[in-house]
Amino acid sequence: MRLFALTICLLMLLPFSGCSVQSSQLSAVMDLFKTPDADISLNSWSVKYANYEAIVYPVTMTQGTLFSNKAGDQILFDGWSVRRVRGLGLRGQEYQNSDVDDERTFMRGSRTLAVHNCGKWQKKQRSGKQQFSQYCKDVRAYNNSITVAEDGSITVIRQVVDDRYNALTLTKLN
Repeated sequence: MRLFALTICLLMLLPFSGCSVQSSQLSAVMDLFKTPDADISLNSWSVKYANYEAIVYPVTMTQGTLFSNKAGDQILFDGWSVRRVRGLGLRGQEYQNSDVDDERTFMRGSRTLAVHNCGKWQKKQRSGKQQFSQYCKDVRAYNNSITVAEDGSITVIRQVVDDRYNALTLTKLN
């Protein structure tokens, strides 16, 4: 009981003595509430695929960057290749692709649609920007590309994502 009384006395004196008690954990939690919300529109991207066009927003995940929106569009980019496409006006299952050695396999659900031969990414410098391109072929030849700005950020991703040679283009808007 004596300890309780002593604690109450100390608590009453603290405000008048100019001292304060702080917790670094509590301060960190409170700072989360004080920081202004990030404006998601400042990190928007345009996606174009076949006759479809929309605005998507990137979210970093362990598998890569997921570009998505409220309409249910989803594009998973692993840093080099678009690995999964869902939505974008497509009906049914998502498109997926995977690389083993120089072969890129395009799938829809569990069904293999095509296998294209793709070379290594090549780098070119163009007016302050870096352009990475990848030559691929099957029945037709095409190039995938990634454009990187001077600050090192990706600004454009253009890649064939299906067996019909439709290119998907992601362009950073801001």
